Amino acid sequence: MTLAPPSEPGAVVTHHLNTFASGVARFNEILAEHLGVPLLGIFDAELDVVGSPLFSFKSGELSPSEQARVLAGLPRRQAWSVFLHDWRGLELERALVQGAATVWAGNREVRAAVEAIRGDVQEVWTPGLLMDQRRFQPAELSVFSFGMAHKIRTDMFRRLRTLLERSELTYRLYISTANHETSSIGEAQLVYEEMHQIFPAGLYFMGNLSDVAVYNHLRTTTFFAAFFERGVRANNTSVAAAMEQGSVVITNLDDYSPAHFKHMRNVVDINVCEELPDDPLTLKRLSVAAMELSRAHSWERLATFMRAASTDVRLY
Repeated sequence: MTLAPPSEPGAVVTHHLNTFASGVARFNEILAEHLGVPLLGIFDAELDVVGSPLFSFKSGELSPSEQARVLAGLPRRQAWSVFLHDWRGLELERALVQGAATVWAGNREVRAAVEAIRGDVQEVWTPGLLMDQRRFQPAELSVFSFGMAHKIRTDMFRRLRTLLERSELTYRLYISTANHETSSIGEAQLVYEEMHQIFPAGLYFMGNLSDVAVYNHLRTTTFFAAFFERGVRANNTSVAAAMEQGSVVITNLDDYSPAHFKHMRNVVDINVCEELPDDPLTLKRLSVAAMELSRAHSWERLATFMRAASTDVRLY
């Protein structure tokens, strides 16, 4: 096989595009930014017109059919380079290495495995992926929220920003999000961008936090915010978790919200709120009321109710 001469990459080509779920995807995103080239998926249509793509993914994470598809498309490409994050000796890996103008090995172990095929493999490294290196700044008010990224009600958060600014107190917003398997990455990215427009300062995306991390945020935040398409429901678990820990919940109520959710009695309804409570006694009263309400709607009470109901079933 005749190798093409080395050339500047025209694009970084990745398998995973969700940078929140894959370290390689995040590496590729940052690498593309520093090289000044686009980041493309391995099956993007634009890849056919890109000169000298840099393939950067773990071949072993592709399904057999995906590997075969990439392999079949290699002969029509005149030049490419490859960044190897690991090495499994797969047919696709060997083809990428043998035909590449340049081969980069992410570590010494990969280089040693590939040298038998390509003596000119170049060993490099991967820098750290922490790009947002802001320190958490203290503030008089803090707002915490967690849930699915694609379900964030940005219109309600605009209303929340108005109320926060009306308080004339400093504030910070901490949001933990996950991406649902049925939602698109692009959809979540648009939400993130809009949230940054709403809160150009004082907004921290926390990623997908563990239970213990969420618990500690709930115990220390001034408010917990969660907004829904029509209104909070009795089976919205994020609100239930927040109220169990005594968080002062800011949400939206409608006719189908739990009848026992009352504005300024145990929750704050964003739809009717004119100013956020900031008096310590008022906040404490709301916190205690939320915990008392949660005790009446605990796991134990639910199991007892369902057991009692099941013994009362009548056959007709």
